[in-house]
Amino acid sequence: MPSELAPALYFPVVAAPLRMQAGLLRFGTDFGNGAADSRYFQIDARLESTLAAKHAAPRDRHVMVAPLDAAGERACDAALAWMRATLAAEAPAQLARADVDSAARNPFDALGRAVQEDFAVLDRGPDGAGRTLVVHVCFPSGWRPERLAGASFADIHVPVPSFGKPDAAARSMVSAMIDRGPYVRFVWTLSVDDALDHHPDSGQRAPWPTTPPDKGPRGFLRVERQVTVPLVGADASVFLIRTYLYALDTLDAAQRTVVRAALDAMPDEVRRYKGLPTSDIVFGGDG
Repeated sequence: MPSELAPALYFPVVAAPLRMQAGLLRFGTDFGNGAADSRYFQIDARLESTLAAKHAAPRDRHVMVAPLDAAGERACDAALAWMRATLAAEAPAQLARADVDSAARNPFDALGRAVQEDFAVLDRGPDGAGRTLVVHVCFPSGWRPERLAGASFADIHVPVPSFGKPDAAARSMVSAMIDRGPYVRFVWTLSVDDALDHHPDSGQRAPWPTTPPDKGPRGFLRVERQVTVPLVGADASVFLIRTYLYALDTLDAAQRTVVRAALDAMPDEVRRYKGLPTSDIVFGGDG
């Protein structure tokens, strides 16, 4: 697949109060991006800049559970096999790139350093609540991926508003990822900067100004395309995350109106969790 392709365009914002929910859609759904919507690994014109940013991220963004028990080993073997087979079909040049990466610490690290997606591998865990086995996340949106190896699905989502730590909800999500799918979902937020790496310690996430812009909207729509892939027979799943940034001033008038309405309708707890300002700080007098 040529890397000269324009990045896919996704606009998951709706003019309604934002709910922190699964929002799973069948993988392969056409969102207007042609064949790209049917690819797990989307290689495009931003490949080299994205990989440069990945390689500049601290190496502790890649963590694995060690030592693995037998179930964990089966899950990791199945995940690695699926990733390699999928890249061989979708982006063989990136698989070849991974295979000669002498700086990689292990096969998962090599794959993570060759593709634009971040990823995690999880299995059902001994108690059925999910267990994170591998994390390779260079571009987190304000969280610390290095702390997640071995964590349950519920533990990961404790900070998320309205998720809390209900065991039933966590087990339901784990089952959806492992037993069904593949699925795709989208998560969006806004940022004043265009840095991919928003780790709390990276220093790349700029604070929002406290005054409205003089002219036009400021900032970027940050969209994560998240894909869950069940690994049949391994009681596990691969979770892919691709981060896209779209300058707000490149959106059309109707889309900007939707973003403004979504900000105005956003519950306070969600606004605090995402660290977002009010709509006037983003748009000023622009609609």
